[in-house]
This record gives sequence, structure tokens and C-alpha cells, in this order.
Amino acid sequence: MEHVLTVRSKIYDQFHNSSAGPDHFFEPKNADAYAAYYTSMYLIQDTGEAVAAHLKRGFSTDPMCAYLEFWGVMQAIDIQQDAIFQIHQAIVGNTPTIQRGSSWEKLRNTRHLCAGHPANRSHGVPAPQRTFMGRSFGGYDQIKYELWDAATGTSTHPVFNLRQMINDYDLEACAILDTVLLTMTSNWP
Repeated sequence: MEHVLTVRSKIYDQFHNSSAGPDHFFEPKNADAYAAYYTSMYLIQDTGEAVAAHLKRGFSTDPMCAYLEFWGVMQAIDIQQDAIFQIHQAIVGNTPTIQRGSSWEKLRNTRHLCAGHPANRSHGVPAPQRTFMGRSFGGYDQIKYELWDAATGTSTHPVFNLRQMINDYDLEACAILDTVLLTMTSNWP
């Protein structure tokens, strides 16, 4: 999350060191874009700092707390991704294109699989899938869950490295925020 937070700070500084950006947003026709910018800046910072702090600490040894922490981390990243979409729309004028197979997409898909509707995932798959995380699902470097797939009638036990997924996503999200910063510096020096 350090890359996202670094670029977010640069965006903040650019906005506050330029009169053109605030002047643009304070026109009545741009009120919603300003609200999107303002809200997104807080959400990107709050989620980034919370996930970064949790990455350092790790999941609780209490399995009940660890469940909530896992779901909270995944939701925080989902909220951050939505905020990045919103700030990109507000500044650049469109939402960024997320490549298929990107770290951004993989992290979002993992969230939907394990923390979205795990009891009955049916969107985008040929048959229902159901996921379950046991009491000892692991830590950031190795998270294990059970996946039952109605298409095959079998259960598997996939494992993923959430820390690596977050680090890879951090670089991709940083690149999107760099586009926002570049647009700000060229439009509002």
C-alpha cells in the first residue's frame, strides 16, 4: 500500500498547491466531481493505511477475529478500488481500464470468491460455487479455503498468497493514480 499512499499524497499536494484545480471544482457544474475527488482521497488514505498496518501485524490468532479481519481487509481493498475509479473519473474524465488477468482483477475476484457471496457464488461461473474458510485458514503468505464446484461436483482446497497479491495490486493501482496526477499537473499547474 506504500505506493498508493505515496501517489495519493502527491495528488493531495498538487491539488492544494494549485488554484486551477480548486477553481475548476468549485464551479457549480463540477460539484459532484469535487465530492467524488474529496471522498475518494479520504477513502484511498484510510483504506491504504489500515491495510498497511494490518499487513505488518498479521491476522489474529483468535479464529473468530481472524475471519472478520480477512473479510475487512478484502472489503477495504474493494472500497479503495472503487475510490480509485471515482477519482480517475473526476480528474481524467473516464474510469480506468483494468486488464483481464491483472493483479487488480485477481484481488477483486478473490474478494468476491472468498468474502463476497461464498455461500452461493453463481455470477460469472457455469454452475454454483461455494467457498468456506476453516478455523485456521493461514496468514497473509498462505491462505487456504475450500471450494465446492457444482459443475464438477468436487471440492478443492486452493491456496493463495494475499500479501503478494496486495503488493502486486499496489503497483497497478499506483500506475492508475499516476495518470490522475499527470492529468492534474498538465491541466492545473
